[in-house]
Amino acid sequence: MLREEAVVPASEDGTNRSSFAGIPLKVESQHGATADEVVAVTPVSDGHYLVCLSPGFFRGIAAGDVIAYDERSKSAKVVERGGNVAVQVFHAGIPGDVIEFLKEKATEIGGRVDGELDSLVVLTFPVKVGFPAIESLLAALPEAGVEWEYGNVFDERGEPLAWWEDTT
Repeated sequence: MLREEAVVPASEDGTNRSSFAGIPLKVESQHGATADEVVAVTPVSDGHYLVCLSPGFFRGIAAGDVIAYDERSKSAKVVERGGNVAVQVFHAGIPGDVIEFLKEKATEIGGRVDGELDSLVVLTFPVKVGFPAIESLLAALPEAGVEWEYGNVFDERGEPLAWWEDTT
């Protein structure tokens, strides 16, 4: 079930997160429930925004992307990719030290923590870190109680978006 709360931005990197604006983006659960996720952005032009923090639930975008925002439908379309991979790690019953290990190792390989809830950690990695390194990190997590997914790598049908092929 979706939560109507926004993902709480982490501040470990020293970024002044209070200077971000927030836009509501509509998210839908597998069961059809809808909610708004407030996504941190900075306006860049009329109706276009730079995504500052990767979202926890909204799919298709990551920090660094420039999006066109449709206020009526509460949707976003990527205008320009920022070169980052968003990862959402959902967890339940996992010891806190395991989650701290995940965040520490993500930072060590070049990623950052963009948000956190009691059962969710949102990570952002520059695509240059590479999918094998990201997946190796996530494979170190316990299988029981952890599910993770890429936020901006696959479309609604599960097909790769392949935007990273343009970044080489």
